[in-house]
Amino acid sequence: MQKKTSWLLLVLWAVSLLTALLVYGQRQLSAFDPNGELLHRTTAPDFDASLVALLKEQNIDAGSVIHVSSKSRCYCETLTTPHQTQLIKRLGNDFHQASLNIEDVPELGAILDAVPALIVLDKQNQLRYLGPYATGYGCFTGKNLVKQVVGYTNQLPYNGAVINTDATGCFC
Repeated sequence: MQKKTSWLLLVLWAVSLLTALLVYGQRQLSAFDPNGELLHRTTAPDFDASLVALLKEQNIDAGSVIHVSSKSRCYCETLTTPHQTQLIKRLGNDFHQASLNIEDVPELGAILDAVPALIVLDKQNQLRYLGPYATGYGCFTGKNLVKQVVGYTNQLPYNGAVINTDATGCFC
């Protein structure tokens, strides 16, 4: 009888631990564009041009990989450092990093509901990508989007920007 009780307690402990991890993990996942604000704004014919103009006002040059963050430096932002490094390395010397705080650019804050976000401008100052670095739990168990972003950036001919609004991961 004591052996059955021990096994029952072990199974109960394992089930409770897995349940707790699942609940915790679900709390870490959030939508990148939960209200559809970014998706709605991208339907405007001049969205790309107006975003590039806004970035120019912030002294962002062509060939920029822009990290959009928050002054609060939430945990999810620290997870993007490896993605930033990979992206710059794969894009080469023609691109440089830039950073913006969403609180410092209210117009950008009106577009983006979540950070960290990534914006890529090519050497011709065309918007190539706007969206998250990665998806999934903690942005490291899901899908790393670096390879796709590099592909979008180097794609010829230019067919317009890729705006990734349908993503779930670790966002603030």
